[in-house]
Parts: sequence; structure tokens; C-alpha cells
Amino acid sequence: MDSKRLILKTIPIVRMECPTCIPVLEREVKALEGVDEVRGNYMTKTLKVTYDPDIVHLQDIEASIERVGYHIAYKKYPGVISSLRSLIKREKSSRIETISDADFPGKVIHTSKPVAVLFSTPKCPTCRVLKKAYGEVAINLGEKVDLFEMDIASTETWRRYDILTIPTILIFREGEETERLTAIPRREEIERALSR
Repeated sequence: MDSKRLILKTIPIVRMECPTCIPVLEREVKALEGVDEVRGNYMTKTLKVTYDPDIVHLQDIEASIERVGYHIAYKKYPGVISSLRSLIKREKSSRIETISDADFPGKVIHTSKPVAVLFSTPKCPTCRVLKKAYGEVAINLGEKVDLFEMDIASTETWRRYDILTIPTILIFREGEETERLTAIPRREEIERALSR
């Protein structure tokens, strides 16, 4: 890209709860045509984005950040109460069971159905965004598969499977891990992985 046209914008991010947020944000923004470089900093909770304004607009960059569940500090968002109402509504419509370490062998390892396990935590914005697509998979595939969620803050199973970033979805067939999906896979990707 022509460096004379590039703009460097520092975007302050809200709801960045852990260092694993950085690669998700960098990957999402970098995927936009016209973005030259993206550098996240967990300590300052910012993204530095170098982009060509003739190709991509700041609004598009902001939208890609919001799409993965983060807020931008200089923008206004709906209040906490309305956000909680929509989260509760989504949770009620989802059929995803949260399982414990004790549940894991019986529900995941010793079953004949394909199983997906979402390793996440309630404070992770990206995890919350992914849960919507994950819930849609449960509805679309119905009884053919089992989908579960494990909170890494209250379980230890994630250590056994070397979960290094959240959210991560592991696909199991006949007790063996067959596929690993990280960041924010699309609903179709999750369904494909479970249907193979």
C-alpha cells in the first residue's frame, strides 16, 4: 500500500478481559481490505490500526471490532439493563448445557453421537458472541449431536486438552478429539465439523 495515504488510528477497546482477546481482534480487523497493520496492546487496552481511508472506512473497522463482542471507548452503547435483558433472552432460547469435569467422561467421551464442547468463560466478550451461533447449531442439528459448554474458570478439563485461547470448540467422535475451532467460527463451520 502507498504509505502516503495510510492513517494510524489508536482505538481504545472496552471489555477486553484477557490477553487472548488480542489475536481475535487483530485477525478480525486485519481481514478487512485496506487495513495494512493491526497491533493490539492488552496493557493499554487499545488497537493501533494502520489503514488506507480510500479503501476502508473507520466505521468498517469499528464494526469489525463490535462484531466480535467488544465495545469502543469513545462510542455510546445501550445501557447495562437492556444488554442484560437481551443476554437473558438469548440464554433462555439456547439449549446448551454447561457441564462439569465430572460430567465430561459420560457426556463427551462415552457417547456414540458427535459432540461439541465450547470452552469459554462468562466474562469473555468473544465467547458471548460465539454462543449465539453455537445455540443456532444446537437448534439446527437437534438430536443428531450433543453440544455442551465448559467454563474454564470452574473446571480443569481444558488443561488436559491444551486449551490456550478462548473461545475454543472441540469436536469429539467416539471419545476422540477430531477437530478444534478457535476464535469465532461461523455457524456453518461448526455444523460442517459436526457433520463430517
